[in-house]
Amino acid sequence: MGQLKVPLYILGAGAVTAAGLTAPQTCAAIRAGVTGFSMETLSDPFGAEQTVARIPANWRLKRDAGQWLVNLAARAIREAVQDAAQTGAFPTERTALFITPPESHRGHPAYQHVAPQALLEAILAACEMQFHLSSRAIDGGAAAGLGLLAQASALLAQGTVDQVILAGVDSLVNPTDLSRLATANRLAGGGNSQGLIPGEAAAAVVLSPRAPGTPRPTCAILAVASAREENSVLSEGFSQGRAMLTALQEASRTGEVDGEPFVDFVISNSNGERYAAWESMITRARFYRSRRERTPAAMPAMSAGETGSAAAALALVVARDAFAHGYAPGRVAMAEIASDDGLRSAAMVRTTAAAAQLQAG
Repeated sequence: MGQLKVPLYILGAGAVTAAGLTAPQTCAAIRAGVTGFSMETLSDPFGAEQTVARIPANWRLKRDAGQWLVNLAARAIREAVQDAAQTGAFPTERTALFITPPESHRGHPAYQHVAPQALLEAILAACEMQFHLSSRAIDGGAAAGLGLLAQASALLAQGTVDQVILAGVDSLVNPTDLSRLATANRLAGGGNSQGLIPGEAAAAVVLSPRAPGTPRPTCAILAVASAREENSVLSEGFSQGRAMLTALQEASRTGEVDGEPFVDFVISNSNGERYAAWESMITRARFYRSRRERTPAAMPAMSAGETGSAAAALALVVARDAFAHGYAPGRVAMAEIASDDGLRSAAMVRTTAAAAQLQAG
């Protein structure tokens, strides 16, 4: 992978999380350190308490787990489209939707109500828009979502579509995932201070090969790369960070911004787990070799919990908001996204406001 066929500019963003019901609300909460956490009493094991990041919603939207994911995804996608439409005409029939739902290996309860292959059609119907036939749903979790940027760039370079919406949707706040995570001792709690807080979210960004026709800064995604880690969180061994290091090295060789010295801050889907912290510590010590006082990092899970397959799109939403509103601690960001099954992806992102100054910086 590495450099994309065409740069990808983010024209619009949408999100719904436990920290905020829109992209601006979510990003403001993440920036302020506000959480959407609450304590819930579980039915299995009966009476146990668990901290979760659940999205507040009317019970009618949660009649079954499948419809809940469809409602979440449609909400984020509609917000992203409305945001992008402010920059000009937005024909959805010339727009492809790429989405990452919960991984198939998890046995998510949503798939008891809507088959994995039917989820995309259900989301398209709920959006009430006519998207391009190249729209697709990809299994593989959060890192697969970031990896879809290469496919989006190739499709846009062909001229087949004018825009691609990259979206993700997931919920770990369900009995199946809670039981699976508890069995593996991965949940944060009194007996495990280095565990994850299960959350739920949907996020979406509108990608275009052309910069928006407004002076407001946005993101240009320059490169993306993926690699697979043999020692995933599901395996017996511990990760040495080799796959993420490979992804970071490939994503940093863009020609326009060549090398890790240009990276000012990181956006990661690290979720508080010991495994993720160790891998991150090893990887960053090997990759970020230039002298810097600190490397600022944004971790949306600190406010929204572990958002699973939605984490890649959410990271791009946060990057775009940071650049657009001027609080980003620099001009270039690196998104570092990991999936439970071992896939690792990285993407280099820069602000459009500083494009002419990068080489001089």
